Amino acid sequence: MKKFYFILSLLLVLPKVASAHVKWFVDSQSVIENGHGMSAFYGWGSKEVLIWSGVVFAVVFIFSRLDKALKTPKGLLSFGLKHEKGINRIAQVVLGVFLITVSLVWKVILIPEFPINSFLTNILGYIEVLFGLMFIFNIKPRVASLGLGVLCLGLIAQVGFVAFLENALLFSLAVYFFVVNSKESSKAFRLHKHAVEIVRIATGVSLVTLAFTEKLLYPELSMNFLEVHHWNFMQSVFPWFSDKLFVLSTGFAEMIFGILFILGYITRITTVLIAIFFGFSVTTMLMQFGEWEVEDLVVYVAAVLFVFYGHGRTKFFHFTRPKTNPLVANSSNRS
Repeated sequence: MKKFYFILSLLLVLPKVASAHVKWFVDSQSVIENGHGMSAFYGWGSKEVLIWSGVVFAVVFIFSRLDKALKTPKGLLSFGLKHEKGINRIAQVVLGVFLITVSLVWKVILIPEFPINSFLTNILGYIEVLFGLMFIFNIKPRVASLGLGVLCLGLIAQVGFVAFLENALLFSLAVYFFVVNSKESSKAFRLHKHAVEIVRIATGVSLVTLAFTEKLLYPELSMNFLEVHHWNFMQSVFPWFSDKLFVLSTGFAEMIFGILFILGYITRITTVLIAIFFGFSVTTMLMQFGEWEVEDLVVYVAAVLFVFYGHGRTKFFHFTRPKTNPLVANSSNRS
């Protein structure tokens, strides 16, 4: 019976991918230097890891079957294609708000590991605000996209390639808005039919990377977060559900969502699920601790696109070419 409750609780905690991006709320470098390997965590051959591995395969398989069975909501897609410019503008504004907020409120260049603490970074901070304003007011958005892309690539030199992968979604949005704001006669516009897919795959890459860097490989980061922010709601239902198990569960849950985005399985439903729980996460953090998870704005930029356009026109990680949606094929407004 205990095993039954254990498995059931794992399934219930699955959506807890909405747990905060903990590097925004802990001193990650200090925590890793002082706490990595100091306390025991689950081995890769442990019962808990094996059970979660089975859950991952089962959920991905079920979603792959559902993806073939469920029909595309033609009304929603038709609306999205008809109002593509307006939808892109909304998403673009949200991205601009993110860039302004991280610079003026959080005092960082894109991520906490890149703080504004010198003359050069202050200049970059003002440039970041400028890019945000350009996105919001639709002033040369292609230039703003190029600038954002350069800032994202700068993370590799400043923080490392892993940090870039954690924020691959942000870089993909720079690519997306550069492409959709390009002229149809330009070379960049050739990527138009792949634009949504680029964002979708990058979203998955970010989630899978964060699952490892904040939970599975460096659990001390999330454990430190839970010591301050008591978010292990599972203990109120199952007292034996430790913080350590909670961190493992959220890591695998994040991995599941990442894989689903990469493969493009029922992207709209996946997006709605993750948006709901991210919204719950933001509200909880704001009400309980007076802190705003501004990094979630980037997720909502992608969510706007996925809700209307689903997985996009293409699915790269498929052995068979997906059937072309007639609404997309016959429309001059691609993606």
